[in-house]
Amino acid sequence: MKYVATIFFLFLCGLASAQTCMGGLGDPIVNITFGQGSGPGAALAPGITNLNWISGGCPDDGQYAIVNYTANCWGGTWITVPQDHTGNDNGYFMLINASFTPSDFYVQRIDGLCGGTSYQFAAWVMNVGVITTQIRPNVTFRIEKTDGTLLQTSRTGDIGLTRGGATWNQYAFYFDTPPGVSSVVIRMINNAPGGAGNDLALDDITFRAAGPSITTAVAGFSSDTISLCQNDPQVLHFSAMIENCFPSATYEWQVSTDGGVSWSAIPGQSGQTYDRAASVPGNYLYRMAVAQPGNAGITSCSVASLPKLVRIIPFPVPSVTVSSSPYVCAGNVAVFTASTVDGGTTPLYQWKLNGGNVSTGVGSGDTTLTITAPASTDVVSCVMTSNAACVINPVAVSNNLSVPVIPIPVTGVDIAVSADHVCADSLVSFTALPFNGGATPFFEWMVNGVVVDSTGPFYATRLLADGDIVSCVMTGGLTCSPPVVAPEMIQMTVYPLPTILLTPDTIIAGGTGIQLAPVLSGDITQYQWSPVVGLNDPTVAGPLARPVSTTTYQLEVVTAEGCRARGAEKISVYYDVQMPGAFSPNGDGHNDLFRVPPSIPVNVRRLAVYNRQGAMVFETADVSRGWDGRLGGNTQPAGVYVWLIEYDNPLTKRVEMKKGTVILVR
Repeated sequence: MKYVATIFFLFLCGLASAQTCMGGLGDPIVNITFGQGSGPGAALAPGITNLNWISGGCPDDGQYAIVNYTANCWGGTWITVPQDHTGNDNGYFMLINASFTPSDFYVQRIDGLCGGTSYQFAAWVMNVGVITTQIRPNVTFRIEKTDGTLLQTSRTGDIGLTRGGATWNQYAFYFDTPPGVSSVVIRMINNAPGGAGNDLALDDITFRAAGPSITTAVAGFSSDTISLCQNDPQVLHFSAMIENCFPSATYEWQVSTDGGVSWSAIPGQSGQTYDRAASVPGNYLYRMAVAQPGNAGITSCSVASLPKLVRIIPFPVPSVTVSSSPYVCAGNVAVFTASTVDGGTTPLYQWKLNGGNVSTGVGSGDTTLTITAPASTDVVSCVMTSNAACVINPVAVSNNLSVPVIPIPVTGVDIAVSADHVCADSLVSFTALPFNGGATPFFEWMVNGVVVDSTGPFYATRLLADGDIVSCVMTGGLTCSPPVVAPEMIQMTVYPLPTILLTPDTIIAGGTGIQLAPVLSGDITQYQWSPVVGLNDPTVAGPLARPVSTTTYQLEVVTAEGCRARGAEKISVYYDVQMPGAFSPNGDGHNDLFRVPPSIPVNVRRLAVYNRQGAMVFETADVSRGWDGRLGGNTQPAGVYVWLIEYDNPLTKRVEMKKGTVILVR
């Protein structure tokens, strides 16, 4: 695979001497970077490309995207491009999957040029394919007048695969603008067919004025950066070596005080030399700009040298300040810190204690001093020697600093507990009783050495287990108060709760009884059942129950330690189905329907009524309904009728049937 290095295409148009002026370049007057952002970029302006825009990802044939990276496009058949040509992670570039047939994939009008001037056009391009058999991009660059007249053209030829990762290559050539022409059109043509390959990335399209090469020098200095002190009176002698390729040229020394963002001409300095006199402190950039007559001072028509930086350094005023914490607790170390102004890159410090030099850190770069056993009367200071450039008086003496040493206050804390012998479900409250705790003491409650609460002097819980040890640590609110542990730790005695397991809810026949038989655990000394109705003895564990109606019995037990537990059991009482013997549907609101009495606690599946001839005159599965003595809206005669009920018997757990007679009274 052919490796494509950085390529410059130089085209000479005609025989004029200006056409060979290509050794120097001006500032970029056009720099198309495609912008930057954290996500995919927007579409280009209408008319710039004939490709279809997609909002990110991997474009298909005839599409493009404005992106700041690519990843695993088309199954890894494209190279991963992690950033734009300049290495900006957020910088955009144009990612192109060329059309199937050759076409103008990028066309843009460029304004602001100067007529009769040489320019360099340049663009950064990358073949993003990775397979040797893929079609390689092949691009023609055309510079045209706005009416389509060709000014210059260049072809890249087949752009080879990159090696060792994503590699951008710059393609550049030169062209001349005719007199009076200030606008041109850049046209990029895709020469290769589409399909498997012909995929590329495009970035940083620039136009620069071209002209003679320019080299500047400052007598006595070889570096491009010259540093002088504020009081240095010397004059700097600048000179420029300019290639002789313009038929005639104008020279202009320029200065920038904002880091090269903007440049201004130095009045009266239009020769090849310039003597710079001393000035106020600051950073100054100097360069030589060269243009053809009539273009002087026009950035888009000029070329310029690389700048020289002159740094005028103001007089440093070294100073040093010693600081520390506002106090130190007795027994702790005191740390003093030196803060400097204009100390230079490696200042030296001489620490002093009570006027004498400290043996450690003498003349060293230590910015801190630690005193192991300070006293309130100790006086600390520091002498700093600056190595800043242009310093006149390098030695600075700090302030004198003494730090109060606070004695450790005597504090303490005790614990009060609501009860230390409790049942397992009891709420236990603990109260911290501080001694000399100050206005805002801080408490930590611990169970078995683990912090469980730090909200204040009170702690309450239901979660203690037998043998748990509760303690408290207080940090007083007085300055330098140390943490203190309550001398008395509370060891808890927690009694287990009794347990009650009652039989499931039971159904019995009316008039019968049942022996209640709870399963109990614990050292139980008291039993109490309620209600007492129907029980032979409500104070024993298993009384005999004979309720006349459905009743829920509750049992409460108490252990020897006074711990309680409760349980309940429902006894449902079942009486056999009893139907009315007669009814009178006369509309008086009394006994007008023959139905299953609502008080019978059974599930009735079917109620049917038959006349003496055996014909069914009524049937329902809805126990809320009853027979009103009619059949099909016709009143049935008075007399005896037979009824039949199908129901669930809760005692036998079976579906049973019962029948009888009822008298219809008119």
